[in-house]
Order: sequence, then structure tokens, then C-alpha cells
Amino acid sequence: MTENINNYWNNRYWTEFLNNNSKENLDFLSDLWLDKYSLIFDKIKKGKAIDLGCGLGQYTEYLINKGFDVVSCDISSKVLSELKEKIPNAKILEIDMSKSLPFESKSLSLVFANLSIHYFDTKTTENLIKEIKRILKDDGYFVGSVNSSQTYKFIKEVAIELEPNYYQEKERFVRLFTKEQFDYFFKDFDFEILDEVTTTRWNRTKIMWEFIAKLK
Repeated sequence: MTENINNYWNNRYWTEFLNNNSKENLDFLSDLWLDKYSLIFDKIKKGKAIDLGCGLGQYTEYLINKGFDVVSCDISSKVLSELKEKIPNAKILEIDMSKSLPFESKSLSLVFANLSIHYFDTKTTENLIKEIKRILKDDGYFVGSVNSSQTYKFIKEVAIELEPNYYQEKERFVRLFTKEQFDYFFKDFDFEILDEVTTTRWNRTKIMWEFIAKLK
């Protein structure tokens, strides 16, 4: 299973996408949505952070500039190589976030995950968020974004529901979050921001939740 996932992200997703798109056309690289929450985000204590599912690293660079000591984490060695070329001083780590996260307990000030934690079934999602809770300091923050359930209207022709709000969409799997799922999965966090927004990713409309959550 892990081998199939690695193959998808390396050879199907990132390699094909980067081969078929010039970097100038990657609209999401300039969409730094955290800026609109800067009055809240800038109060987070600076320290060690991970960019979980970092992709091409637009938020790695953002977090470094904000004063965090960042490790960029992704399952794709291909995209980590691209990130390192773009940000030579970046610290990179290839990980599969469906497994235990390779960080010490209570060692991080911030876990940031931009559109990267919504690919898993209920059990795996529960375990991932428990791991995020484990590695955060007592005053740590979990910040990120996930697909909204309203996105279903864009994928309903090809999506197969495997369990409530969790679908197979062609070669990949995706969870679409409702407010009730936040109440369930994030019960150990207090939300300072939880906004449902419409934006553009990969030159197409996307509806997503943006969140800033502090460990209780």
C-alpha cells in the first residue's frame, strides 16, 4: 500500500504535473492565505515547526521568514528535491504521515499542514491528529487547511464513497470535511480561526476550511 502511495505522489501526481505546467502558471504558490490572519498567527510563539505535506514549499519559505525553525515534510522525494532547489537552506524530510511522525513528544511549537491531511480514512485521520497532538508543546498550534464537503459537487461524477465524507477519486483518496468532523477529530484543540472559503488551486475552484487551532 505504501509503495502504491509513494508511486502515485512521485510518478503520477508531482512528476506529471510539473512536466505539464510551467512554474509560472502554478497559481497556488502565491496564495499565502495565512496573511489575512496575521494578527492571530503572528502571536504564535516562534520555535521548531514542521510544514507537513509541504509540496513545493511556498509555506516553508513563509514560515522561515516568520522566524520558525522549519522542517519540510512530504511523502514525495520528487517534490522535496524541487523544494530544496528552490530553497537551498531548507531542511527536508521524506515521511509518510499515515504512519507515526518521527518527532519527539512535545517538541514543536507549530504543525502546519496546507491541504495535506485530508487523504485518509477515519482511523488514519484519528491517528494522525493524535500524533500531531503528541509532538506539539503544551502551548503549540496546529494550523492548516482541508477540503470542504462542498467540494463534492466538483468531483461527484467520478467519486466513489468509501465511508461518510471519504471518497476514492480516480487514483487517489480524499476526505471532505464538514463542521461536525472538526468537532470530532479536533476535540483536543480550541479554534481561533475556522473559516470556510472559496479559492483557486491548480487553476480550478476549490472550497476549503482554513484553521488556526491551539492545543487545549
